[in-house]
Amino acid sequence: MSSVAIFGILTAVLLAIGAPIPVTVGLSSIVYILLEGIAPMIVIQRLFAGVDQAALLAIPFFILAGDLMNRGGIAKRLVRLANKAVGNRTGGLAIVAIIVCMFFAAISGSGVATAAAIGGVMFGGMAAMGYPKNYSAAVIASASPIGVIIPPSISFVTFGVLTGASIADLYKAGIPAGIIMGAALMVAAYLTSKKNGYQGKNAKFSDPKAEAEFNQPYEKRDVIEVLFALGTPVIIVGGVFGGWFTPTESAVVAVIYSLVIGAFVFKEIKIKSLFPVFKSSALGAARIMFIIANATVFAWILAYEQIPQMLMQSVMNLTSNKFLLLLIVNAILLVAGAFMETGSIILIATPLLLPIMNAIGIDLVHFGIIITVNTAIGLLTPPFGVCLYTASNVAGVTVQDTIKRVWPFLGAMIVAMMIITYWPQIIMFMV
Repeated sequence: MSSVAIFGILTAVLLAIGAPIPVTVGLSSIVYILLEGIAPMIVIQRLFAGVDQAALLAIPFFILAGDLMNRGGIAKRLVRLANKAVGNRTGGLAIVAIIVCMFFAAISGSGVATAAAIGGVMFGGMAAMGYPKNYSAAVIASASPIGVIIPPSISFVTFGVLTGASIADLYKAGIPAGIIMGAALMVAAYLTSKKNGYQGKNAKFSDPKAEAEFNQPYEKRDVIEVLFALGTPVIIVGGVFGGWFTPTESAVVAVIYSLVIGAFVFKEIKIKSLFPVFKSSALGAARIMFIIANATVFAWILAYEQIPQMLMQSVMNLTSNKFLLLLIVNAILLVAGAFMETGSIILIATPLLLPIMNAIGIDLVHFGIIITVNTAIGLLTPPFGVCLYTASNVAGVTVQDTIKRVWPFLGAMIVAMMIITYWPQIIMFMV
């Protein structure tokens, strides 16, 4: 049996038994290199080369900025603002949850962080207004993946470093892509709420405290606080678009701004709470860097064996129709998303699929949006969607119960993905 066959089988077996992705790609790569008689030092070289990219410094700072803003009370302030805007409509709180997830996505850059932060704020009020827990969990689980689409997106940084695509251009295309995804989910929320009788105006509360909070007047101070909170995405996105600083520099500025606002304006960040925040952010960044480092070795082997070229040839032999090829690529990414973590898919699938996308004339930025949107859907897709598990855990329901209510939202996300794939002008007009 050839070394490349063993490499492929070992990778498949490790994935099947649930081994962590970095362990899977790292171990299979080491076995291949040893079998081929390649100098083992190449592993060390590729591991360090994978993370020796200045743009990757943005990742830990984006994670830290999101954690600081979450701890600083941004989530509950966004909820109150959105609630006053659309909370009295049919399915109002479900739509509020989706809108707030979109706003929080522009701060955290993470689907899981969005699910945990917004779910923690929304679930109590939704339960008080008669929304079943599994439905509420399905809404949050569906909307939180927008965190990897709307800038700042860790996925965009990873894809940009991997392919050389402009991260600023990915940001520009990511904004309309995230809005399309959010709009599709709001339509699904309205239709399912109307069908099930989840009211907004004149809704009956089971909890007087929640009713008082829902009907509380929105004061001038509340508006000012929200404007301060939304300063973070303005700094991140506006600064990059305006050419004032790079994505990495914008992440550092966002951390400083988040710390100042949370500590001195909202006054919800205390000195003693900083160490847990820094520790959590460091662990999150380390996990991502470990995946990137190991996936770089894996990608080097794919290139060494010319596997992307062989895959391209095999797919092109099936059909040369651009529509069908895009459908095949989306299907591959959706299936991968059901079993693999977002960053791992980007790092593994990008070098495999890029030759196909180049062959059919797909713009590099458009490809970055396509792969990111697909991985976002993967965060919701059973059986291993991490946003699905996070939202269910925060809501206190089983994943099986949440899955029962998630299908309309999953369908809406797939429709949005198809629009983004086959109508590129709708997202590329800013690039």
